[in-house]
Formats: sequence, C-alpha cells, structure tokens
Amino acid sequence: MSDKTSRGESHCKDPKALLERRLKRERNAREQAETLLQKKTQNLFVTLQKSQIAQKELELALWASQESFWSWEAHSDIMEIRSFSLHAKCVSTWAGTLLQLAERVHEDDLDGLQFHWSMALHGNRDRIEFSFRLKLEKDFQWVRLRGRVLKRGRAGEALHIVGTTKDITQQRMAEQSFHLMASAFASSREPMLVLSPDLIITECNDAFIHLIAASSKEQCTGQDFNELFIAEKIDKAQLSLDKQVRFESKIRNGREEIRVVDISVALFEPHHNTTPYLIATMRDISDRKRSEAKLRQLALQDELTGLSNRNALRDAISTYIQQDKRFVLVFIDLDGFKAVNDSAGHERGDIELQRVGALLTGVFGRTGDVGRWGGDEFITVLPNQNIDEVTEKAKHLIDAIEEDVIRVKSAELRLSASIGIAEFPEHSKKIESLVQCADAAMYRAKELGKGQVFVYEPGLYESMTQQVSMVNDLRRTVENHLLDFYIQGKYDLHGELKGGEVLCRWISGLHGVVSPAVFIPIAEEHKLDCAIGLQALEAACDYISIMESQQGDSIPLSVNISANQMLDPHFPEQAFSICSANNVSPEYIELELTESVFIRDEKAALRALNSLRDKGFKLSLDDFGSGFSSLSYLRSFQFEVVKVDKSLIQGIHQDSKANALFIGLIGMLKSLQINVVAEGVEIESYLPFMEQADIKLMQGFYFGKPMPYDQFIARHTWETCR
Repeated sequence: MSDKTSRGESHCKDPKALLERRLKRERNAREQAETLLQKKTQNLFVTLQKSQIAQKELELALWASQESFWSWEAHSDIMEIRSFSLHAKCVSTWAGTLLQLAERVHEDDLDGLQFHWSMALHGNRDRIEFSFRLKLEKDFQWVRLRGRVLKRGRAGEALHIVGTTKDITQQRMAEQSFHLMASAFASSREPMLVLSPDLIITECNDAFIHLIAASSKEQCTGQDFNELFIAEKIDKAQLSLDKQVRFESKIRNGREEIRVVDISVALFEPHHNTTPYLIATMRDISDRKRSEAKLRQLALQDELTGLSNRNALRDAISTYIQQDKRFVLVFIDLDGFKAVNDSAGHERGDIELQRVGALLTGVFGRTGDVGRWGGDEFITVLPNQNIDEVTEKAKHLIDAIEEDVIRVKSAELRLSASIGIAEFPEHSKKIESLVQCADAAMYRAKELGKGQVFVYEPGLYESMTQQVSMVNDLRRTVENHLLDFYIQGKYDLHGELKGGEVLCRWISGLHGVVSPAVFIPIAEEHKLDCAIGLQALEAACDYISIMESQQGDSIPLSVNISANQMLDPHFPEQAFSICSANNVSPEYIELELTESVFIRDEKAALRALNSLRDKGFKLSLDDFGSGFSSLSYLRSFQFEVVKVDKSLIQGIHQDSKANALFIGLIGMLKSLQINVVAEGVEIESYLPFMEQADIKLMQGFYFGKPMPYDQFIARHTWETCR
C-alpha cells in the first residue's frame, strides 16, 4: 500500500472533515437554488407586470373605442359582457344565459340574431357580426356584436366564443337622420340643389326640375348655377366671407317663362372632408310679386271708381302741406245712399258711386286731386283755388247728383250730397285736423237739411266733438238701462182714457234734457235703436203689469219700433218672450212702425208683420200721410190701426181744403175697416172736426203731455178709464 493511499484512508476516516465537506456542498446548492428562485421570481413579476399593463392598455383601447368585451362558454351557457372605463377599478359586468339575453332582444331582431349565432355555433363560420336592438335598462339601444370562435369540440361545435360589442344607437340615429334629410331633399316642394364650390350643380330635386321646366335631372347637373339667372347672381366673394347669402333674382325656364325666385345659398365645410359644398334653396315668388304690384296699385287707387283712394289723397295733402301751398279741401258725403243700397241693392249702389266719381272728375278733376275717402265719402284737394269759386262748383255738383232718379218698385229715390269745405292754412295746418274741419262742415250741411254746402267756421269742430260725446253718452245710457219711458194717453171725444203710448226720454248728466228728435236719429245711425225698442217694450209690459196689480185691469200701450228692429228676424220672438216673462198678453201691446220699413225691404217687412200678428200683437202704421206711398202699403198689409200724422190735422179748423182732405182720408180708412188714431190734437177747436170725421181715438197736448208713469197713474183713476 502506497503512502498516498494511506493518507486518503486516514483522511476519510476523519468524521468531522466529512461533515464539513457535506455542509459546504449543501450550502452551495441552497445558494444556487435561492439565486435561481430569485431570478425566476423576478422574471415572473416582470411578466405579470407586462401582462397587467397589456390588459390595462387593452381595456383602455376598448374604452376609447366604446367597445365592451364579451365571452361565452358552452359548458355553462353563460355570456359575460364587461364594459371598461378610464378608471381601473370601474368595470361593469353583465352575465346571463343566451335565453336571458334573447329576452332582452327586440322581437323584430330575434330571428336574425339566432341565425348568425347558429352559424357560428354549429356551422363552419368562425366569425360572427350582427346589429340588433337590446333593452339594457328602460329603452332599446342598437348594439353591434362581433365575435370569433376560439375553441370547437370533436363534432365541430363551438365551445368558447369571445368578441366585442358596441352601442351604435347614435350612429343609427345619424343614419336615420341622414335618410330623412335625403328624403326631405328629394320630396321637398321647394327647389333644392347641391353645388360644388365653383357653383356647379351636382344634385337637385324634382321641384327644381319642374321650376326650370327641364326634361330630366341629367339636363340640370353639371350646369353653372349662376348661368340660370338673368338678373342678380351669386357673389362668390361675399358667400366665402359670410358663408350664406340670400337674394331675389329672375330665371328663364325651358318654356321661356320669366320666374321671380328667392334664393338662399349656404356654404358647408365638413370636418372630415376637405371638399366644401353648397346647399341652395329656391322659392318661386312670381305670384307674390304680381300680388304686390297689384296691391301697390290698389294702395293708391280705388278699385270701384278708379279715383285716388285714401292713401293717395293723404299723400297729395301731405305734399301740399310740405310745400306750404294753399289749397281747398272739399269733403263730400252722399245723402240717401243707404236707402239706395237697401232698396235698389248694392250693385245699383256701386253704379251710383261710379256715377258720382265721374261727376267729381268732371267738376274738379282738372284743377286738383279727386278721390274716394271711403264708403260714400269723397274728397277733392284743390290747390290755389278761390274758396267762393269752389263753393259754386260744389253747388253745381249737388245739382248734377240730384238729377238722377232711381226707381224702386213704386218708389222714386234720389241721391244728394252734403259738402263741407275747409282751407289750408287758414283752418288748420295738419292733415288730420284739416280733414276733421271739412268733415265737421259737411255734418253742419247735413243738419241744415242736406243737399247743402257749408264752409268751415271756427268752433264748428268742437261742436261736432260734443256730438261724438253725446253718442258715447247715449251708448252708455242705453247699455245701463238709464233711459226714462213716459206715457202719453189716447182719448175718445169725451176725454176718457182708452190707451197710451210709451215714449222714450233721455235726461243726460252731460247734455241735460235731450229731445227725441235729436237722440233717436243718433241711436238709429249708431245701431242703438234696437236696444231702445226692446227696453221700451219691457217698460210697456212692466206698466201694464203694475196697472193690473193696482187697478185690477189695464189699458193697451203702443210702442214705436224702428225699421232696423222690424227687419231683425229675431225681433218677433224677442217681443213675445218679453211679454211672456211679464205675464202680459201680446194683445195689450200695439207696435207702431213707419213706412220706411217698406222702403228698406218690403218682403222682409211683410214677413215680420205677419209673424208679429200671428203672435197676437196689434200693428199700427204711424205718421200716415207724411210720406208718398202709404196707400200702397195699406193694400199690401192689413193694419189694425193707422195713426194720421199731425201734418194732416193742422189747420183743418181754418182751411176748407185741409178739412176736405182730412175727411176724405178718414173716410177711405174707415171703408177699409181700419181703426184711426188722430195725433197732434192740441186745441179744442179741432174736436168738432174730429167728431164730424167720426174719429174714435185722439192723442195730443190738448188731452195731456207725455209724463212719467207715476204721474200718469196719479192723474187717471180707473173710473176715468172705463
């Protein structure tokens, strides 16, 4: 045995050395393992960080594209949809089976979704894409679903599918809006076009094709839009600056017609398209332009007479005033025109207005402006004229107007005119007040008896203003039932009371005691007479009721009815209702009317009289003998009573002819079996003649004046009434 072997054996046999060597080897191995583990752990951590970063980047990408991630696995039949946000911890998740998903799908989209899903599930199609409506909360939203099969089974069935979804509701709405706009463009009644920046027509609708009378759209596209116009054209520089222009122009269409059009052009510059475009809208305003031209003509000319109208007259007056030129203003109002209109008809009324217009032109036209102010009113403006000469011409005009006779049935009507004259600058320096002065002078001419000429005098306008105040005061009085109603008795030859007449009286706080001769015509002119008539009828019924309750019996009362009220188709029923409301028999009411109602409308008057008679009212023809045609009306309608006008009674005790006429007239009425009332019996000397004519009933101051009801009752006891 060598020395080397001996030393090894001796060393191995040392247990301590062996243990140390073993521990050293183990320590080295552990250090190597720890180093490797640390390196592996570090690599795993880096990989995990990269994976998390990649996942976050994916989630951010999905959030930025508004996409949601979904996955489906066959073994659970669960679809999970996850929506991400900018914040890492904010993830929305929905999970459910395909059946639960289908319950949220719109019924119209369910078949399509099932088809595409089946193709991916059992077919050989790995990709799936479909848009459908899905109800996630309250309303349906459009959703686009995309997916891919990741794993299939042995039979080829899909086991795992993943993909993305996106809410495309806004996109769908935008598409729908686009289609609606396209439809509106195509079907619009207004011509519309799409133009290039160089004004070349690229698109147009049917309305534009019709406007220019083209045969097809191809005939329009490619044309320069500006070349269509024969007047104003589009200013490209202005359009580029303002982005929108609007103007009127003219075009000549394919039928060589000139059309006036209103054009609006707007410049659009899309964000995602570098090429701008123009939208042009047109409107055919040819008819409007013709109407405007006609209106301009009508604005200065009266259509009926061809004279200047109020606007033209005002312009002429204004011009003379601005030039400080002296002129005379003549205001003409026709007398009797309403009767012509009512009796002969509006066509004849128009003919008369045209005739008067021609007469005005003949008398004044060469020296001034002649026009129709309105209705039956005319104005003439005469510069540098002498007022005395103008007055003479105005009188000649009245004579010319009165020459024409208008025959209506058995009546003859004549027009006349009341003329007022004012002078600038003596009477006024303003248009309105000058016309008012001439108007006031005209009304003064009417008050003087019509058919007159009157030159304005200082203070006259103020007087007319007072008349306007009276009209307003009367209207308030009537509306508030503040009129008084007096009674004047009707007596026999022995002075016994047999009846009475209700008469209207007005005591104004502003104007004092106003005569019926003043306020009744005003009431008729301003349509207040019907209300007054109904109030008089109510007063008569009220008086009769009071007499019956106090005396046990009553007397009949008569009420005056205007022509306007008699021709009102509602009046018979109104009168009967008033009597019924007061428990008064209509036979106690006598309705008095004048022949003017027949002149207005004879047929309507006869219908009204028959209706009133059928309801039990007595009917009386008032003022008989004061007109020219009363006899014909007695033949047309059988009146129970005729009141002979006081003009036929005056002087019968002194004039044999007057007495003979009176006796003959009464004899004729009695032969017709008509009761007669003589009004205007004011002196005792008339009584023998009344007895000679066998007059049974009289009315007049000799027997008594009209008085308030309480005074009337106090004077007459029931014994006197028997």
